[in-house]
Amino acid sequence: MLKKLLTGALLLLTAACSTPKQTIRYCPNVVITPAYSRVTRFFGEDVQYKAEIVGFEGYCRYNEKTEQTVAVIAPIFEISRHSDIAGKTVEIPYYANTGYNAEKLLGRQPHSFRTEIAKRGEKVMVTGDEIEVRIPNDQPGYQINLEMALSRKQYQYNQKQGLKF
Repeated sequence: MLKKLLTGALLLLTAACSTPKQTIRYCPNVVITPAYSRVTRFFGEDVQYKAEIVGFEGYCRYNEKTEQTVAVIAPIFEISRHSDIAGKTVEIPYYANTGYNAEKLLGRQPHSFRTEIAKRGEKVMVTGDEIEVRIPNDQPGYQINLEMALSRKQYQYNQKQGLKF
């Protein structure tokens, strides 16, 4: 009985060792671009809401189907609602941008996060949905920039507020 058990364990160990697993050697640097980190949404002349990317949670995994490393990122937003005009729902469009690298891969990948803020004047911190960003295998120093999707007017407003690239 013990001989059969040891033989079975040895076969399992051999099978586990014979299937090659890809090791993730490099996970990208995730950067929040200062000039694109905040958005102030106006409704006419009134501020509807303000939102800022203040951090992120993330990890890397290997996608066996595509044979490529994938960064999984969940941005963290600080949001304050200033008006009752648009209701409780706030939608924040943003990008995961790989365009600053020599190997750009996907460039600016658009995403959107929607949440509800119950009270006017309330400031909340929420973690967005996880997004996946494909990154090159074995390339140290690869960078993913998290950036709000800003109109020209919103970008200029950020510059006036002292946010620089």
